[in-house]
Amino acid sequence: MRLCSITKPFTGTLKRAEPYERHFQLEMSIPTQTTDQYWVWAKSPTKDFVGGARTGKWMLFYDKSILDDKWATVKQLVEQDSLGGLAKCSTAQGNPNATSSKSGVIIVYTSDYLDQEEVYTVAVTLHEKLEYKATIYYKTDEQTYAGAYGKNGSKKNHIYRYPLD
Repeated sequence: MRLCSITKPFTGTLKRAEPYERHFQLEMSIPTQTTDQYWVWAKSPTKDFVGGARTGKWMLFYDKSILDDKWATVKQLVEQDSLGGLAKCSTAQGNPNATSSKSGVIIVYTSDYLDQEEVYTVAVTLHEKLEYKATIYYKTDEQTYAGAYGKNGSKKNHIYRYPLD
């Protein structure tokens, strides 16, 4: 079940810009047609997602021509409790952290990156249900808040990947 080696564990204080709940607009938004917010969200109706110092996420990158369909699948999986309790998808609103205007990203959260069983289960579900052909990368919120983006030249902006090579 080893995903890959974990980088140095987080030992500092995590400063969150805003609580996740503040962002929830759970109406049936279509990502590529949404221009008034950076993200559309999906939340489990039964799992309470509590973000914290060990929150992380799987990142799936798609061409915008198929992003809406893939998001509909992820949203359904989250709402059926088949994934972690929270997910989001980039929208048509420009995002300064995006690496390309032609692709979007779907983010699926887990509450504890040290819980490798949960992290692994979510990865397998995403890979199988979405028929994702590329490697999926997992990044901690700590890395995000530290500015670890490929666009910024970060060479190691993940702690796990699935599948292993």
